[in-house]
Amino acid sequence: MIKNNIHYLILALAGIVAAWFIGNGFKRKPHGEYIAVTGMAEVSFTSDDIHWSGSFSRSSAEMKDAYQLIKADKDKVYQYFKGQGVHDSEMVFGTVNLDRQYEDIRSDGNYRSVFVGYKATQGIKIRSRRIDAIEAIVKESMNLVENGIEFNANSPEFYYTRLSELKLELISQAASDASARAKKIAEASDCSLGSLKSSDLGVFQITGENDNEEYSWGGVFNTSSKRKTARVTVSSNFATH
Repeated sequence: MIKNNIHYLILALAGIVAAWFIGNGFKRKPHGEYIAVTGMAEVSFTSDDIHWSGSFSRSSAEMKDAYQLIKADKDKVYQYFKGQGVHDSEMVFGTVNLDRQYEDIRSDGNYRSVFVGYKATQGIKIRSRRIDAIEAIVKESMNLVENGIEFNANSPEFYYTRLSELKLELISQAASDASARAKKIAEASDCSLGSLKSSDLGVFQITGENDNEEYSWGGVFNTSSKRKTARVTVSSNFATH
C-alpha cells in the first residue's frame, strides 16, 4: 500500500514538473529568444542578350574533298546571314572537324565496319544585343537547306547582362521583406523586435515568366524564355524583448 502511494506521488510530481516546463515554454514563445522569418522578393524582366548556334556538314570519300566542300558551304552560310542583316562582329565560325565515317556491312551472317569516307562539320555562333532582329533571322535559318546546305539549328538562348545588379537589388528587397514580417509577428505577439541575429541567403531562381517551372534546391536558370522572373529568399532570425 505504501509502495503504491509512493508510486502515485512520484507520477504526480512528474506531471507537475512537466506542466511547469510546458507552461513556461508557451509563456516564453511570444517573448522568446528570437523570431525566425523568411523574406522573399521577385521581379520580371526582359532578356537583353541572345545566343544562338548552328552547324553544317559535308561528306566525301576523300578528306581534301570534304574540306573543300565545307569551305564552300561556310562562304554560303556567311553570305546568307550577312544578307539577313547579321553583323560580322556578331558571327563566329568554329574550326572544321573532320571525322572518319564507317558503315556496318553484313557479310556471311556477321557485321563488320567498313570505312566509307570523311565527314567535315563546322559550327557558327551568333551573339547579339539585338534580340528581336536576331531571333527573327535564326527562325528562318533552315532556309539554308534550300541552298543545298546540310544545316542543323539549335534553339536560341536568352540572357540578361545586368544579372549581378538585379540579384543584389532582390537580396536587399528580400531582407527588407523579412524585417517587415518579423515586425508584424512581434506586434501580434506583444513583444518588441530586437537586432538581427543571423541571416541566410536562399537559392537564386530564374524561371520563364508565367511558366510552370518547378524550383529546385540547386536553383533554376532559365535560358529558353525571353521574358523571365527572378526570385530569391532571405531567412533571418531577430532577437526579441
